[in-house]
Amino acid sequence: MAVEALREIAAQLHKKDWNFSDPCSNVPTFSTPHTDQYNNTLFCNCSFPGNVCHIQSIFLVGQELDGVLPPALVKLPYIKQLNLGQNYLGGSIPHEWTSTKLEFLVLSVNNLSGPIPSYLGNIFTLQALALESNLFSGTIPPELGKLINMEILYLRANNLTGELPVSLTNMTKLKTL
Repeated sequence: MAVEALREIAAQLHKKDWNFSDPCSNVPTFSTPHTDQYNNTLFCNCSFPGNVCHIQSIFLVGQELDGVLPPALVKLPYIKQLNLGQNYLGGSIPHEWTSTKLEFLVLSVNNLSGPIPSYLGNIFTLQALALESNLFSGTIPPELGKLINMEILYLRANNLTGELPVSLTNMTKLKTL
């Protein structure tokens, strides 16, 4: 099932060089890195009963991907980390992602646009969220204040307006840099 989900995710991202033969084996499933800014890695957790493996992390940084953020990510129920930074991805963040258990989400340096979705406040497991250097506009949704486990939050270099919502004070674990 994970392979079918990865195929769907690859199609939505416009990623064409993925090897789907066995994503959780120790055999590289991606082509060789090109630069220091390039990361093409998939990690699985194989500590489940019966030696069952589940995809836990996907890092596709600097891939020149020009698709959209994949709603199909929700088909990977054990995904905790996603980094799609430094690509050309457009659109917005899929509502479907609210049913994930993402802890680490980096979408920085893309072409994402529209308002920052208020439903991101429903991904209660989020500890790190990086949305900087996109085309997001409007105000920061007060619903982000529900993310009480948030330690890292990057929103700079967008077209955001207005003041910071008071609800962000609920993020008591935020680290100051």
